Amino acid sequence: MKKDRVFDGLTRSFQKKIYGDDPRGKIRLHIVQDDLCRQQLNTKPQFILDAGGGLGQMSIWLATQGHSVLLAEPSTEMLVDAHQNIIAAGQTEAIQLQNVDIQRLVKEKEPELFDGIVLHAVLEWLAEPRETLEQLLSLLKPQGWLSLMFFNQYAREMRYLLGGNFKALREQRMASDGNEGLAPISPLPPETVLAWLPELDLELITWSGVRCFYDYAYVDIRKRMPLDDLLALERSYSQREPWRSLARYQHFFCRKQA
Repeated sequence: MKKDRVFDGLTRSFQKKIYGDDPRGKIRLHIVQDDLCRQQLNTKPQFILDAGGGLGQMSIWLATQGHSVLLAEPSTEMLVDAHQNIIAAGQTEAIQLQNVDIQRLVKEKEPELFDGIVLHAVLEWLAEPRETLEQLLSLLKPQGWLSLMFFNQYAREMRYLLGGNFKALREQRMASDGNEGLAPISPLPPETVLAWLPELDLELITWSGVRCFYDYAYVDIRKRMPLDDLLALERSYSQREPWRSLARYQHFFCRKQA
């Protein structure tokens, strides 16, 4: 039976791979934070849940925008590092920490508690992504917002194509069995998640691709890309097809209708 993936034992690897010298983490944060800024969420302080908040980058950024944040993270190891990052950023008063998974959080918290929920790079690590998302939405107020970023199955298929892994494609082995390091157990194509939105009483406000081309670039070319140019180009392609639908991650900003 497939289980949710928790990152205990993988924190150092995750931090180095996503937020080390490689700009992948910077691109990720740039696109989603830019999307959120366009929604003018800082017009009044809000109470926001950062579910599966990892090392705390989004929680810290939201706190700097004037919001109060609950960072819920099932990995004890990651939460320790998040706490240190929050202390270094001087945001201990604005951010609460809770070592808990989504399912237990839903049981412990009052319904319709949060003004907004951030769920970034979490769906792909859940055994039952749609069911867990539906549970999580019970904590969101009517007209509250959801920032949902998830790993794109098409990006994995493209990497298999470029890498010549045709056997995996023929066998439709898109998901990891949980023993492949940082390979997602539940990659999802964009149209699958788009189809969930009306069923979950969510209205799609904006849709961006995150890392539309960087992950596909030749390694020697990546090393020569100036960061400012890279961020500007990724932003310019993030809402244009077909690049958006091939991006490594998909970012949906949604409003809860009921």
